[in-house]
Amino acid sequence: MTTTSNLTPRAERVIESVETSIAQASNMSFENDNVNKLYNDHCTYLPAMMGWFLFSALITSYNKYVFGEGHMAFPCPLFLTSLHFGVQWAFSHFACEFFPETLGTQKVKDLDWNTWALIAVPCGLVTALDVGLSNLSLAIITITFYTMVKSSTPVFVLGWAHVFGIERITLQLVGVAAVIAIGEFVTVYGEIDFVLKGFLLCLAASVLSGARWTLVQLKLQNMEPPMKTTIATMRLLSPSMFYSMIVMSFAIEQPWNDFMKMDSSDLWWVLILGLGGGIIAVAMILCEF
Repeated sequence: MTTTSNLTPRAERVIESVETSIAQASNMSFENDNVNKLYNDHCTYLPAMMGWFLFSALITSYNKYVFGEGHMAFPCPLFLTSLHFGVQWAFSHFACEFFPETLGTQKVKDLDWNTWALIAVPCGLVTALDVGLSNLSLAIITITFYTMVKSSTPVFVLGWAHVFGIERITLQLVGVAAVIAIGEFVTVYGEIDFVLKGFLLCLAASVLSGARWTLVQLKLQNMEPPMKTTIATMRLLSPSMFYSMIVMSFAIEQPWNDFMKMDSSDLWWVLILGLGGGIIAVAMILCEF
């Protein structure tokens, strides 16, 4: 403490108050440093994870409402999903053109056709199959049942990671995958409206989802230098996703038969639905990588 023998009692009280304030400020600074260190060490990706869960729930609810029986029951889920991919392609293309240095556009432009095909085509095809089958299943099963079946995805991710040589299966990894899958299963247990066709579609989507995550990680990790941003990755993959989905739609749904029965206002609604779902999908993907 400061020597106060020559000071008045009032001055002494002021000095003591200042010293106390300085000590408290020092303690608060130390606590803030600890909080910042804790956040940087353990919570850096928390906002992105929370954003992904939010937009994932939104896109699932949107798809169920648009495609589901008893709701809008849109007759061409695959075609509308291709519009979602088209929105992702358009967004990533224009963003990369307007901000080439920030987003790392040159890396995508420098890829030759063989390299592009080896990376984008398999990833785009698997993604299209995963999302397409998921949306087809949502047309005939409940979100609860959908969530229950899709909770098996971490198990398939682990299996595909072992197949591709990315991860060595250990008891710890098996335990983590099992806890995630069982936890999600328990949350929806007892609320099942079983439909065999929907179950098989959703299960196939879960298997492909595991392949999708593993394949994308494998292909992107092997790029040198790696993609700079999520939007550049979207720019790389979205064209093959769009073309894969539109081919699936034409082969399975033949959407022109339904569109010929619609008037111009109905077609505008199709475009609006495609744009809305695409925007939600873009927001979710921005949180993924």
